[in-house]
Amino acid sequence: MGRRKDDPLLQAAKGFPGRRRGKVETEIEAAAQAAEAMPATADNPFPIPDVFLKAPVYWGEAIRVWKEKAEVLRAAGRRRPGYRHTLARYCMWTQFFFSAGEQLRRDLPRGGASIKVKKGDGETVIRTHPNIDFMAKAESALRLLDAEFGFTPVRDQDLVRTESFNAGQGKLPLGGTHPASRQSQPVEQNDPMDMMNSADSPPPGARPN
Repeated sequence: MGRRKDDPLLQAAKGFPGRRRGKVETEIEAAAQAAEAMPATADNPFPIPDVFLKAPVYWGEAIRVWKEKAEVLRAAGRRRPGYRHTLARYCMWTQFFFSAGEQLRRDLPRGGASIKVKKGDGETVIRTHPNIDFMAKAESALRLLDAEFGFTPVRDQDLVRTESFNAGQGKLPLGGTHPASRQSQPVEQNDPMDMMNSADSPPPGARPN
């Protein structure tokens, strides 16, 4: 009987043994595309991807992240059906990152970053745990997606300023009007990022003695 293939999440948590990283990442992308293809309805304009609902216990962390970030996007006026593909990848990478960290804890209960590996010739060598490399890769992917969605304070402010400038120019905002943009003062057209106003020092006559 042939060896049963592990699920992509388990492969990721193991650090992709057997050099199957490319194939696993292809499966991740296929699942994300399936999420984008799901039809939205009036009652549920941003449905949880079917790939998550087929195994809700297995994808528990991804589902939790989906609900949390979907609400963040809704509150920011950026929740659009076309973003489901990218958000599904974000949720998967998040779960992979924490699952790999949990596997690292189990493999190295006393801490550290190295493990003993038995080679094919029977020799034992000390190597860096493969999950450390994988977690670095996952973090890079998450940082890029954080920036795309505005999931960090700095990136959120960048998007708010862009949306405010677009609104002042009569252009369509990135994903609908951001709540803050309705309440903020119009940004001067010659300074779309509002950098000069925040950086200017008081004129000489206004400085305290």
